[in-house]
Amino acid sequence: MSRVMVPVLVALWFAAFASPAAAGAERTVEALFACDGTFFQVLSRERAAFRSQEVRTFFFEHQRIDIVKFDPSVEVLGLRLTGYRQAVGLDYGLQPSSFTWGFQVDETPVEAARALLKYFPGEKPFHGTVDMLQATRGYPGRPGKLFALSKARLAGEAGANLECHVGRNDLGDVGPLPDVEDLFFETWDSESRWLAWIFGWLD
Repeated sequence: MSRVMVPVLVALWFAAFASPAAAGAERTVEALFACDGTFFQVLSRERAAFRSQEVRTFFFEHQRIDIVKFDPSVEVLGLRLTGYRQAVGLDYGLQPSSFTWGFQVDETPVEAARALLKYFPGEKPFHGTVDMLQATRGYPGRPGKLFALSKARLAGEAGANLECHVGRNDLGDVGPLPDVEDLFFETWDSESRWLAWIFGWLD
């Protein structure tokens, strides 16, 4: 009897004293799977779970990408979160044509998919290639919005992106995306925001 009780008591002790930051990070990642505006509300409440080191902005011909690096990385759901990433696709009139947002992790798309099987059950919870796996059902389960695990694309990056993709016709309550600085920083004055935008263009 005592052999059974000891592991149970240890598990209860860890549950009782689990880090609030770790629990907040878990709630935030779980909120990502639905690919709707609720994610940003949860992230706003749980911002303390992520210590932001820097923000980098990349401009391409038809895309802007903002990346927030975490220091230290965040261990949650069997994954190591290294940063947050969001991108806005732009059409020729510089109007948003698509939104992408989510977390960067150390793991490959396949490794991340294995870690998240609890949330994406079924015989074939994901479909695609080793470079990009899309959820087949459940999260979010609506045309035009999808949750995916994709291989990192920028030079020098490794790991994968846990991300939501939403096209212009399905933006609903997720557009426009919040500024990443507002999501992760308590204060971000207008002068610093302007300088960051300028330097982002110069990179």
